[in-house]
Amino acid sequence: MGEKLKISYTRASTFLHCRQKYHWEYIENLTPIKKSRPLKVGGLVHSLLHTKLVKPHITQFDVNFTMDAARTDYPGDDEGELASVALEATILVNGYLEKYKDDPLTVVPGETMLEADMGEYTLIGRSDAYARTEDTKLWRMEHKTMSRLDSNYLQGLKSGLQGGIYDYLTERLFNEEVSGTIYNLIVKTKIPNYHRSFTKCDRGAIQRMLQTIHGVHRDIQRGDFYPSSKCYSFASVCPFKVLCEFDSPGAREAFFTRRKEVTDDTELKDGDSTE
Repeated sequence: MGEKLKISYTRASTFLHCRQKYHWEYIENLTPIKKSRPLKVGGLVHSLLHTKLVKPHITQFDVNFTMDAARTDYPGDDEGELASVALEATILVNGYLEKYKDDPLTVVPGETMLEADMGEYTLIGRSDAYARTEDTKLWRMEHKTMSRLDSNYLQGLKSGLQGGIYDYLTERLFNEEVSGTIYNLIVKTKIPNYHRSFTKCDRGAIQRMLQTIHGVHRDIQRGDFYPSSKCYSFASVCPFKVLCEFDSPGAREAFFTRRKEVTDDTELKDGDSTE
């Protein structure tokens, strides 16, 4: 008997967005060779903020530190592009640290993978951090990078699939009720803006999530994969569109690499940048 399927937010949202994309990513295990600039910046921002939680004595980051992290995360990429990405990420994070240097919250990192046995499958995920307010209530904390504030995007965060999964797993981890999510919104405008939103836990979203994930697992097991018409997201074309139009060994070699296993939520997408 094989290992249970591990379903994360990234895996489930990919399946709901386009079943054929799910097939390319999680059955074929293909991943684009090149990541977009917004994903690189967002990834480095998350990495630096996690480093700050692990090493609270850090007050500001040096761009050389970020550059080393960029080289590790994106080996082989153009040095000039990486330098530009590292500089942008450093400016964004240092501005965030300055704004919240007297933060009253007690925050601990949350990058440990959480798992819940759901019977026929395992639900997994991770939050960016966990926080307690001065009244000792438990909150999840999420960092989101974006090019602009978008009301539809924010509403999706508050009552969507991701929040339902992470709230459910957090309550299983701490064995207590989570009050909600603190969203730290890092807006990549010419002069960066920072917004903090306290959003109460949506109990209905947790119940909807459980029903949705059950359905996703059922349909994955059926193996019925087909393309959708959702080839564009935030004005960016799906990188797998080229394979949907003409799958060939040459296209696979030119644009994709193959990874051994895809079971977690490490990729930054579906809302980590609205560019």
